[in-house]
Amino acid sequence: MQFADTIAPWVDEAVASTPVYDLHTHLYPANFGKLMLWGIDELLTYHYLIGESIRATGIAYEKFWAMSQARQAEFIWQALFIERAPISEACRGIVTVLHRLGLDLGSKNLEEYRAYFRALKPADYIDTVLRIANVRSVVMTNDPLDPVERDIWMKNPARDPRFQAVLRIDPLARGRSIAGHAGI
Repeated sequence: MQFADTIAPWVDEAVASTPVYDLHTHLYPANFGKLMLWGIDELLTYHYLIGESIRATGIAYEKFWAMSQARQAEFIWQALFIERAPISEACRGIVTVLHRLGLDLGSKNLEEYRAYFRALKPADYIDTVLRIANVRSVVMTNDPLDPVERDIWMKNPARDPRFQAVLRIDPLARGRSIAGHAGI
């Protein structure tokens, strides 16, 4: 037996059991309301999957963007998970999430997955996902110039200690200034 064979299981266990600090996320705590994006439709309408489904099907951009989010999710589900094998990195991410949540991957029934998410409270979902992923803390990218986000921050929401806030500066670098933004 080689040294690499004896150390590999130890390294795998150490990596799997080490809590993660996610230094760049677009997650928000449950009390951030509509900024907390969650559920199967939000997962399926992730920008990588949108681009992949448009490329795979040849649907016109205008036609895709004219759909409701629920219909977009159904379109992506059909195109990338039913008609094709979900082998891309983005598709594998969805499959991994569903599997880790304990959902039946064999059913391929989008309505069953939607029912699972509808039965959850957003805060419970966050607790579950962070526990399963062994994530101890996430660093949000916050844009106080965004009116929706600014309104939430101005209400001084209760802080979830797992969520750290940092200022997103790319809007400032692109020329969006604080001037003209009421409340700041």
